[in-house]
Amino acid sequence: MSALEPPILPASRWAALWPGRCAHCDARSGQPLCHACLQQDLPLRPRCPSCGVAVAQDGQICGHCLLHPPQWAGAAALGDYRFPNDQFILRMKFGAEPALGRWFGDLLGARWTQAGLPLPDVILPVPLSRERLRERGFNPAWEMARRIATHLNRPADPHALRRVRQGIAQSQLPLEARRRNIRGAYACQTRWDGKTLLLVDDVMTSGATLAETTRVLLRQGAASVWVAIALRTPFDPAP
Repeated sequence: MSALEPPILPASRWAALWPGRCAHCDARSGQPLCHACLQQDLPLRPRCPSCGVAVAQDGQICGHCLLHPPQWAGAAALGDYRFPNDQFILRMKFGAEPALGRWFGDLLGARWTQAGLPLPDVILPVPLSRERLRERGFNPAWEMARRIATHLNRPADPHALRRVRQGIAQSQLPLEARRRNIRGAYACQTRWDGKTLLLVDDVMTSGATLAETTRVLLRQGAASVWVAIALRTPFDPAP
């Protein structure tokens, strides 16, 4: 993947949604990041094929995944959840900018294809609770998932996986408490016997949310679950 260039998305798609300036360097741009900042801030650097965290070389599995292999089959991420990229997530979630989710989805769809990852049978967003959906007005993961579905020419389903319990926001808890907090928060009535599924979310930190949703889908017969995330929280914070 390191030898590939970040995709250049058609400027016409974003002309009506973006003010024409790069969010990071203020250069003229037809999408949220100009090509130079896309290469610098969301580079195609080697990432762990199991969890998407940055690693030293292509194909290297990180130490955490070697010790604790995730239930999902593999993961792809665009970049690290740290400044300045984290500002896109904050704007998307709390600034009511769903177009940023669609932009992340376009990038992820292109990168999934470039990396030659398996084509899923169905693409599912990690759902929000009804309370959080009313609060935000949209689900960022669904904005991403439907654009990935367009790129991969695969169906997407925003309703099959449901959040049935809100609980405390994961971001407010220490990492070791997140798995307990999220247990039993999701449900699915659809059978996925023999299907390959792609789960989409905006950020992975501890992986607890994706682990729980993957567990639910595997119990419903899915042959495998893959994960696509916009940004991955690094193991070690930037100094």
